[in-house]
Amino acid sequence: MLIVGVLLGCADIGYDDNDGSAQNEDQQGSTNGTDQSNRNISLVGALKGDPSDINKEAFANVAGYKNLAFVGKWSRYCPGTGVDIIDISQPSAPKKLSNTNHYPDTSMEDMRAMEIGGRDVLAIGLQDCGNNPTPGVGKSGLELYDITDPSSPQFLSFFNTNTLGPDSGGVHELCLTKTPSGDILALGTVPNLEADTSDKHRKNGTGDLLIWKINDPANPTLLGEWGVLDEPSLGLGTYLSARQGGDPRTYGHSPRANADGTRVYLSYWDAGVIILDISDPSKPVYLGRTSYSSGEQGNAHSTDQAQGSNILVQADEDINPFHFELSSNASSGNLRADEITFEPPIVDLIGRKMEGEVVYVGQGCPTGSIITSIHQEDPYLVDPNGKIALVERGGCRFDDKIARAQRAGARGVIIYDSTPGGSEDLLNMVDMAASNPVTLPDGNIVDINILAVFVQRSTGLALRDGRPPVTASVSPVFDGWGYLRFFDIEDPANPKQLSTFATENTNNEALARQGKKWWSVHNPKVSGNTVYASWFSDGIRVIDISDPSSAKEIGSWTGEDAPEDAPAVDIWGVVLHGDLLLASDRNYGLYVLRHKP
Repeated sequence: MLIVGVLLGCADIGYDDNDGSAQNEDQQGSTNGTDQSNRNISLVGALKGDPSDINKEAFANVAGYKNLAFVGKWSRYCPGTGVDIIDISQPSAPKKLSNTNHYPDTSMEDMRAMEIGGRDVLAIGLQDCGNNPTPGVGKSGLELYDITDPSSPQFLSFFNTNTLGPDSGGVHELCLTKTPSGDILALGTVPNLEADTSDKHRKNGTGDLLIWKINDPANPTLLGEWGVLDEPSLGLGTYLSARQGGDPRTYGHSPRANADGTRVYLSYWDAGVIILDISDPSKPVYLGRTSYSSGEQGNAHSTDQAQGSNILVQADEDINPFHFELSSNASSGNLRADEITFEPPIVDLIGRKMEGEVVYVGQGCPTGSIITSIHQEDPYLVDPNGKIALVERGGCRFDDKIARAQRAGARGVIIYDSTPGGSEDLLNMVDMAASNPVTLPDGNIVDINILAVFVQRSTGLALRDGRPPVTASVSPVFDGWGYLRFFDIEDPANPKQLSTFATENTNNEALARQGKKWWSVHNPKVSGNTVYASWFSDGIRVIDISDPSSAKEIGSWTGEDAPEDAPAVDIWGVVLHGDLLLASDRNYGLYVLRHKP
């Protein structure tokens, strides 16, 4: 029987019988592998989503509330068909009841529900997919519905985040929480809002974390905001220096609150997980953060807490398991080259090693794209057709430079830094933005399919000033997918990493070189001392953290007994809901499962 739960502290919570005790010894697996005997998750029911074209990667996160499940839609395929509202009162036969409003070129990846003022309310983060160049087609912000009658959701309100910064992109992840005073808060992240180009030189604009009071969900009120640039002990120096690995970015990605709504654990990609006190939601106070050692990938994606919020479970999403090394006749040894992330992922392009003659073209900005408007045009110094275009950073966005080079026939792009120690102002900080496809100022849409990397200034100058013909070869080097980290955060100012957990496939180079599939962790959910983690092609992993310094796998599900028409699993999210697990599959829709330790 499904036992109804409520949503507090940004988690999908149902009542369960887990008392936090350790599992039997014979149920425990290794911290870096899968014991076949641990596959103790059974399929209860499944619902193929709509649109039903498999392998379209249409579906995003999952959430549960009372006898309902919700499945979001993702920006890759971007069907724009709203969040699916599904009746799971009969778990073996899930039934779609309705969906929220349809918006073209809009994704609805994350959503949460709770009771507010006697009615059931669903909050959804909306993002502009960026596929349509017409302004205003995609929606960006926070949307709220009354779902007291789930078969007929009633629109309540929409907060447009573009009012805070043009082309904000919208709310990526969100959660709902109740404060000790009884206020209901919605916490949402708008990646790169604090680095918006509308105010080119500011140091303290609107941050990537937004906090709304939604006691009256028909009239949400923005109470507070926070960003790295707001905090004096962090600021621009941390924003720039934190970026590392193959996807070097610093932005707010995912907020999670503690049970009483007084703290937020804010995943900030390469800046780690930032811990904030929101006892006064209008003035978040920085307490501390997790961080990465030099050479690590970074990518703090999402979190949950365990053991009275003294243990932080941090998921690092790394869907690019290779870094790149550059060799050239203009330099000695192998030099690091950081991938500029586009879709499809670089893992799908293995075998397309970028090599050839390198020609310096200048800053390479298309006409009309110059951020500073100092130059009206930026002619190429050399024709890059059939060659690798060497481009100096600055002036315009990375994706503009790469799209222009591709249109000119370049076989690849190398962008080198404009300053020896990295950018020193906000203007250069925002030029690293990259989307795909790219709409150029002249209206042309370019679907980027060439390899592009970013290198240090010293590497770029060696290539620029080398004796012609300068040649270069950029090759992938396997460094693994994303995995879980466990931190002691009893002292939030000094988080201490206790252990990590990865599946065998996380570090399987042969699988990575096959491409197409992702073997990274994505989202963790905690119940007692058990972590349920969605792991894309590795399905669902169940990890015992009774001893967080020695995490052990005690269960897994990788598609056993799935419907015949279901493709290989590609699990985006998993939540515990009563005695069930709800999981969303990017290519299929909803799975309802049960874990029997």
